[in-house]
Amino acid sequence: MAYLEIFGLGKRFSGVEVLKDVNITLEKGQILSLIGPSGEGKTTFLRCLNFLETPDCGILRLDGETLFDASRPGDRRADRHRRAFGLVFQAFHLFPQYTVLENVTLAPTLARMGRPRELREKAMELLKKVDMQEKANSYPHTLSGGQQQRAAIARALAMDPAVLCFDEPTSALDPLLTEEVLNVIRRLKEEGRTMIVVTHEMGFAREASDKVAFLSGGTVAEMGSPADIFLRPQTEALKRFLRQ
Repeated sequence: MAYLEIFGLGKRFSGVEVLKDVNITLEKGQILSLIGPSGEGKTTFLRCLNFLETPDCGILRLDGETLFDASRPGDRRADRHRRAFGLVFQAFHLFPQYTVLENVTLAPTLARMGRPRELREKAMELLKKVDMQEKANSYPHTLSGGQQQRAAIARALAMDPAVLCFDEPTSALDPLLTEEVLNVIRRLKEEGRTMIVVTHEMGFAREASDKVAFLSGGTVAEMGSPADIFLRPQTEALKRFLRQ
């Protein structure tokens, strides 16, 4: 039994089927990279995992526990499981009125996950993990894009999610800052973090992933090892995407 199991996940908006019959499995400690053209449902998929959107159909299991089953009315509001998944947004979304340290401690404080001193100490450990400890008292507007994204990663880690999700974490960054953020993700992989990364960085997907899934038409058209996807593509859609 896989650590993360997703069966038949689907989502519609105003009658338009954005996701349909998405099936994915992932072992603990693995990285799954989601690739594909823009507008194919990758961000919607992450939002469904984090229960920012409620799937219309499908089953979601984590470590043997069913977190969501659309066929069971009691599971249609599964936000109680939201903390199982952390999400690092494409555009950082740090709170501008708070320092980096306050951004990292805010959600755990609201969730009453510990005493203020304990939460601050944990936050500083996380900021050290992403090389941001010296910016703890800085405000987001004083940081580079790479620094903001690293602070956002620390903020997501503060809730201790079972699965950490990234929505194109480097799309707004230049090549140097992109490498800063990708290095943080690589270090988290070495620690055994389970992660799902939506990315257009094909080199990263090829090098760092355990699995790669190609989304086309709102569904997983192909999924396999990086070698399977990049060296032995099966569908014309994937071959065309890789050529581009």
